[in-house]
Amino acid sequence: MSVKGRLLTSMGFALILTVVSEALILLVISSALRISLVLVFPLLFVFWLFQWLISPYLVGRGGIEIHSSDPEYGWLVQMVREVALASRISPPRVFLVDAPYPNAFAYGNSVSGKRVGITIPLLQILDVNELRAVIAHEVGHLKHRDVEIGMTLGLIPTALGYISTLLMNFGFFAILLAGDEFELLFALLALALGFILLVATLTLQVFVLWFNRLRESYADYNSYEVLGEGSSALATALAKIELYMQKIRLDPFTGIIVTAAPVRVESQEPLLVVREWLNKKVSVFTDILSTHPHPARRVQMLYRLIREGG
Repeated sequence: MSVKGRLLTSMGFALILTVVSEALILLVISSALRISLVLVFPLLFVFWLFQWLISPYLVGRGGIEIHSSDPEYGWLVQMVREVALASRISPPRVFLVDAPYPNAFAYGNSVSGKRVGITIPLLQILDVNELRAVIAHEVGHLKHRDVEIGMTLGLIPTALGYISTLLMNFGFFAILLAGDEFELLFALLALALGFILLVATLTLQVFVLWFNRLRESYADYNSYEVLGEGSSALATALAKIELYMQKIRLDPFTGIIVTAAPVRVESQEPLLVVREWLNKKVSVFTDILSTHPHPARRVQMLYRLIREGG
């Protein structure tokens, strides 16, 4: 079976398991609480619609839209346009984000317009070929409708997560303020229910994250499909991002970046990292709680695509 065939099969299998697990947990919870699913589904839809409408403005806050007429970044808009047309989708809007780390991301909807956000440090450390490969990956997310799919599959875990957090916080405060045994029992019940929902949330998240990692690989495939052998530049781009992030220092209490990495990445370092990834054996559990596959998996798949031709 081809690399694409294996990827599509894995995605189908992951999708079925994710949907079934979410349906079972939702059925168990609704049955235990004696809440009709006829009531639950409209509430979930309203919650999904709310997220869908506001997420582009939350994700892209601080971003500045750039146009082809921009004297400094017009070339970037043209690059995104070329990659989008090669991917057979309408060109998305392009936003420049002043963040302290290298990143690119796809977001937006039919109301706000499809968008690609690119941070300034990413432009500073990648060459033109690497940037094009990264953009092809992000455009792949838009082409495959990963924003909508990811939000839909993550809806139930997100909703359960909010409810579990609310119940556990309420339970902790209620224990502190309990004036009699009945109030204490009620607080413990809320705490226990919140903990059960938290376990359910984490269980579902394992399936959702698995599916998300496969969608990331599918977006990598779009980079290969558009650029062919040129998609190998995505490997060095990932290596440069990894090297950059290793040099960033965070405040352990606030999580705020206190020391930014230097803009320059030594020319040979990324090649050495890519070579290491190509020979690395990655455990099944290494990225089980990650949204993205381990970089070694991504690089190995890219090189396998280039070698086998898809």
